[in-house]
Amino acid sequence: MKMLVLGLLLGFYMSSASAVEFEVYQSSYKPLNLALLLDAKSDNREQQQFLSRVISQDLSSSRSFKVMDPLSFLSDAQQVQTHIDYADWRIIGTDTLVVAKLQSTDDAWSVAVNIHDPFRQSDTKPLDSQVITQAKSKPLRMLAHRVADYIYHQQTGLPGYFTSYILFVKKEHGQSDLMLMEHDGEALQRVGKNFTLLLSPDISPDRKTVALNTYVGNKPRLEFFHLDTGKRTTFASFKGLNSTPAFSPNGRLVAAALSYTGNSEIHIYNTQTKKWRQFTKNPAIDTTPTWSPDGKWIAFTSNRSGSPQIYIKPVNGSGKAKRISLSGNYNTSPVWATIGDRIAFVTKKNWEYAIATVHIDGTGLRYLATGNRIESPAWSPNGQMILYSADEGGRRHIYNVPIWGGEARRITPQNMDASDPAWSK
Repeated sequence: MKMLVLGLLLGFYMSSASAVEFEVYQSSYKPLNLALLLDAKSDNREQQQFLSRVISQDLSSSRSFKVMDPLSFLSDAQQVQTHIDYADWRIIGTDTLVVAKLQSTDDAWSVAVNIHDPFRQSDTKPLDSQVITQAKSKPLRMLAHRVADYIYHQQTGLPGYFTSYILFVKKEHGQSDLMLMEHDGEALQRVGKNFTLLLSPDISPDRKTVALNTYVGNKPRLEFFHLDTGKRTTFASFKGLNSTPAFSPNGRLVAAALSYTGNSEIHIYNTQTKKWRQFTKNPAIDTTPTWSPDGKWIAFTSNRSGSPQIYIKPVNGSGKAKRISLSGNYNTSPVWATIGDRIAFVTKKNWEYAIATVHIDGTGLRYLATGNRIESPAWSPNGQMILYSADEGGRRHIYNVPIWGGEARRITPQNMDASDPAWSK
């Protein structure tokens, strides 16, 4: 929980109608109406229905698509395999028509996907097509996510994120567990258990290692947690603060906040040489580092201007830190989008919290969601969705919200205390 650290800087989803201090951004973006028809032989009907449901849920959850009700269709999955009449699909307002067929061999599944645009096409040749295969030894959900990724990418031009996963911290009975789930909250599992305290996990680009802030007694330290083995390796246990680790885009460096020099500064750890170097040197408190996608800049929180604000500074050390949060007197927990030029952060006015984003030059400020004690923003791998945790009735939950504005949705169980989300790259 980055707020534990950010307390040094100061000596549930709510609708925009209830927001008092923040005008929540709402764009005029309209999702594409998508019709999905997935056919299969009779002995694969159960798998066909499962795939259709997961693909539809994936695309709907992105808020880039509105998956249409099959009851409105004028043709069924078998009919469109042999003949497509685009007029039938224009009548019901179909922007994207996906015609797919599930097939199987003894050891593999395959889905042949054809994508059509009824409003742009005159012939029935698909705009794009692809056959996606997967061994039967792998979960069928993963095949559905891969199909959804393909459809999403073909229609938006952006990579899909449905095969990514999310780590977060579950707290119960005074102990913390490291939890893993798919992007939509499904396939929830515990991967690390019984931590005394666990904060600020960050996933390496290769998805194999988690950098995290743990405590032994009341002493903080930084550890690598290896997802395949569960092994834990300490890489910082200095006197004072050891907190908020963040992997560089190539995974070879980790930035973190350490205070053994006398006050909290940003330091950078080289995973190959196993050595640290100091990155910031300022009488103020510097914390919560995050890397630019090209690895050339670090954004961080500092109170060097008298209140917690967001700054960026070149990794090579040249030049002064530049403040990019230009509104308000409380802006913390920056996270640089993995794609694009925006930084997400937590802001607060008169005890009301919000998730905001801004361009790296400080322009284009947007407030995306408000709530109680919002913390720990995290970007989807394609930069189109933001996770965060917020308190509702004394229990924390994880929510997501699209970067163009819209409804924030809870993705962790109602009865679970969940915080500190980290999205795989």
